[in-house]
Amino acid sequence: MNVRDSEVIGGILNRAGYTLTEDEEKADAVIFNTCSVRQHAEEKVWSEIGRIAKRGKHRDSPLFCHGIARSGTVPIIGVVGCMANNYREAIFEKEPKVDFVVGTADIAKIPGILKEIEKHKGSMLEKKIFETDADFREDEIYHTGFHLDKEHAFVVISEGCENYCSYCVVPYVRGKLRSRGPEDILEEIKGDIAAGISKITLLGQNVNAYRWLDQNRDSPLSCHGIARSGTVPMSSEVNFPCLLKMVNKVKGLKEFSFVTSHPKDTSIELFKAIAELDKLKKYLHLPIQSGSDKILKAMNRGYTREFYLNLVDNYRKIVKGGAITTDIIVGFPGETEKDFQDTYELVKKVQFNAAYIFKYSVRPHTVALNLVDDMPKEEKERRHALILELQKKISKSKKC
Repeated sequence: MNVRDSEVIGGILNRAGYTLTEDEEKADAVIFNTCSVRQHAEEKVWSEIGRIAKRGKHRDSPLFCHGIARSGTVPIIGVVGCMANNYREAIFEKEPKVDFVVGTADIAKIPGILKEIEKHKGSMLEKKIFETDADFREDEIYHTGFHLDKEHAFVVISEGCENYCSYCVVPYVRGKLRSRGPEDILEEIKGDIAAGISKITLLGQNVNAYRWLDQNRDSPLSCHGIARSGTVPMSSEVNFPCLLKMVNKVKGLKEFSFVTSHPKDTSIELFKAIAELDKLKKYLHLPIQSGSDKILKAMNRGYTREFYLNLVDNYRKIVKGGAITTDIIVGFPGETEKDFQDTYELVKKVQFNAAYIFKYSVRPHTVALNLVDDMPKEEKERRHALILELQKKISKSKKC
């Protein structure tokens, strides 16, 4: 999601006349698009901001759309994305050389903010610029045509999440679930294909929760065809498997995939779509997080170990030879050795193609913030290393 957000920001700035440079020393402005899912990601941002801020002692250069700042000046520094929503004005207190902070839904305002800063010729501003007021993005910001990869594109189908897993900051920094209209999604994909892109990844914090209801029932899009009157039939809701079928019909598209799925919202209908649609990759990323029912309940995941294993069994029966990957968190508060072994044994049983394994870190605003994070760092590292080594062996055996 953050990669796509960076592309959107790049596209918005391109339209406003600004040029992206790969030479950091020549940049008049450096914008950090941030992630708050894990503490380590935030620590890297603070470190990079400090490094950029030390580049020079003075700000005596105007901000040029295509020019180069004078050597030795500190560029304009902006923080956007999840950390902006997470820490808000506190970012200025921690790093005074940050000039502006913009939330995830306000990124369309960045060109205007840069122009406002430009009026001050890059010198001392009367006040910092802070924008995190918007609740949602306008769909049009996704149609900038700016992509870092010329063959593959990310397309956002929904944003936000309402699951409120106890460890996860996403609902607090991305907001409630908002689904884009299917017509707008398809228009973006067709535009990407016209630009020479042939592969697409559909994005959402929980793609399985995608829902679009045509309130007027006059949309030409439906999984079930078009009624004789020209309106969408009674079943006018577009769910995620239905959207996949629509995308599969787009001419010129060679291959597409999606991330990420939440197990509790995953359906047999989705598995059938993966099996039947010829352009859709036979791949499913299905985060388990823990193999312990006790920890799953504490995480507020909404499913049990048995439920998850049944999902995997059904997926493999329906999607022959389909790959499956997962996410795992070790060291969640209250995780005993038995809980950890439950996770370890689940990994052995499922035989994932790959697993992304993380050590638990406390996140602001979350319910788990009230739990005691009392597991020693060394123990988290031990558990992380054990599952990582197990998964490496499994992945290697599957490639043979």
